[in-house]
Amino acid sequence: MLKDRGNIFAPVKLLVILFSGFLFLDFQSRQDPMAEEILNAVSKKHKKMKGFLASFSHDSETNSGKVSGNSKGEIKVSGSKYILTTGPVTMICDGKTVWSANKKNREINIADYEPEADDITPERIYNFYQKGYKYIFMGEVKVKGRIWQTIDLEPENLNKEIVKIRLFVDKSSLLITKYIVFERGTNDREVFEIDTFKELKTVSQEDFSLNKKLYPGYKIVDLR
Repeated sequence: MLKDRGNIFAPVKLLVILFSGFLFLDFQSRQDPMAEEILNAVSKKHKKMKGFLASFSHDSETNSGKVSGNSKGEIKVSGSKYILTTGPVTMICDGKTVWSANKKNREINIADYEPEADDITPERIYNFYQKGYKYIFMGEVKVKGRIWQTIDLEPENLNKEIVKIRLFVDKSSLLITKYIVFERGTNDREVFEIDTFKELKTVSQEDFSLNKKLYPGYKIVDLR
């Protein structure tokens, strides 16, 4: 999924960004206890969920803020299993296999699900910060009558394509409402905003496998 760029959200890749001198603070100097407290609370909340369903908007922006591309999508997650739909493509993962169905060319690709250790996959979106990142609390902003807490995360590995991830967390609900992935070198960014979020009390594991009846006449390409 989010492979050094944020695919989740897988994905699965949230408003006008206010740049200030804070962006140039030395992340290597310390872990911010305020940021850690917020991130741990968010992680704890989501670990209790059996699953969730979310819709999101995704914009690709240049360094100057110009939008070079945009899309909308929906994702359903339960542990390492997910269903991600963006445009004509639906990706279904049962934790071992990934099916990618493209309605445009009526083709389904099948591959093993083998995320690398530092990939930000749907199930890792709420705990990836725990290893390999420095983080700092940037303050609060009021958006649509809600208080969003802002946290910047920077990878310790300076060879990563990502230079920084900015998270926005709803202070009341402890839900991630938006995140921005900044690319190293260009400072171009991928902006993801969560439009709707629903906790799932029950989850059918059958949903996370390919139902061939929904894709009649599709060409199957097995890449395993």
